[in-house]
Amino acid sequence: MPTSESPAAGRPTPFVAAALALLAGLGAGCARRSEARAAAPPTAVPDSATKAAPARAGDAGYDLRPAEQTAVDRFLREHPDLRVARDGDHRASDDGGVAGLYGVYHPYFVRGDDNDDGILDFVLAFVRRDSDRDTPWFSVVVFAGKPDGTFAPGAFLERDISLADGDLDVDRDAIVVTPDVAEDAARRYRWDAGKQRHVFVRDEDEDSASPPASQI
Repeated sequence: MPTSESPAAGRPTPFVAAALALLAGLGAGCARRSEARAAAPPTAVPDSATKAAPARAGDAGYDLRPAEQTAVDRFLREHPDLRVARDGDHRASDDGGVAGLYGVYHPYFVRGDDNDDGILDFVLAFVRRDSDRDTPWFSVVVFAGKPDGTFAPGAFLERDISLADGDLDVDRDAIVVTPDVAEDAARRYRWDAGKQRHVFVRDEDEDSASPPASQI
């Protein structure tokens, strides 16, 4: 028979009853929070997270050598607003243009010794990532070769120019920017050892176009 100090048979003590009530409350709270999470709309992703990652050198499809690719990737990290210009950015002429003459033709990538130091350099065009597809804006960048086989940081030759109908070339020690391959006008840049940079030159026997106002 139960005494005054022990609970009636089958009835929990006050301590046990309080513990059970606390557990029940916690369970209900967790259930409500789970329902709230399920009903809540997904967290919006910041615009910056939805933007494409910086382009890589290999994205353009060129057969870049390891040192070239390293130099271009470094340049792209420093200029995330640009991507490498691709062959597809070029508007080919009706007759096949230069591609029909040379077979393998990259209008925006060329190798050559453009500063006359006996070391191979390369010139590459980039496109502003915010450009309209029909009117892309190009920048021409020079990567100077170093004796150890690496390349100096890319240096802008021209910025924000129209080059969808044109191409790049290295003619002996000069970089040639041709805005439109259907026309003869071209801009030539030669290395100036005193200034330690390429400078625009106008050959007296050639119809050279003037550099654009956006030239660096």
